[in-house]
Amino acid sequence: MATLKPRAGLQLTVDEFLELPDTYDRRKMELDEGELYIMPRPRIVHQTLGSLLNWHIESYLRGFDEPPAEFFTDCIVALSVEDRRMYAPDLSIVLRERAHIIGERFVDGAPDIVIEILSSDRNRDLVRKRQLYADAGIPEYWMFDSLNENATLLELRGTEYVERAVLGPSDTLTTPLLPGLEIPLADIFRNRRTMR
Repeated sequence: MATLKPRAGLQLTVDEFLELPDTYDRRKMELDEGELYIMPRPRIVHQTLGSLLNWHIESYLRGFDEPPAEFFTDCIVALSVEDRRMYAPDLSIVLRERAHIIGERFVDGAPDIVIEILSSDRNRDLVRKRQLYADAGIPEYWMFDSLNENATLLELRGTEYVERAVLGPSDTLTTPLLPGLEIPLADIFRNRRTMR
């Protein structure tokens, strides 16, 4: 497997997927029901939004002697090893009381919050991942849309996501899962590198 060049559509086991190089041509890879999915390279605005979100979340967590959560960028999340679903959300947040799911190579189970920055394959984030993240029982799914300058916050109720809020640049993002976290979305969407 080490000499195999990854290509989209390749059928892999979870072990084979985990043996692939960490990066392939600077692109993220996911396993969707055993099929390898290779994402396009992120655009500058995607990288900038991710960096700004990282900064706000990291700043919030540094305010605690014992942070209430851990967060990861592009970390593999095993939604279902049996169904060979290994995803890499742009950001994943795991609350401290569930830190046991954080392994050495991947998060083994549903994080508490997943964040996706919509890019060229918008339908995958808006439809497919929305359903799979709900099926996996992830309590919150945040989607950031740089094109429309909004963040859609979804909250799991039963087995389906419902919109808790659609926020724009004049709003501040908060969540009941992380009391005190406040992300002014003007900082995210009106940054000089994200302005169109």
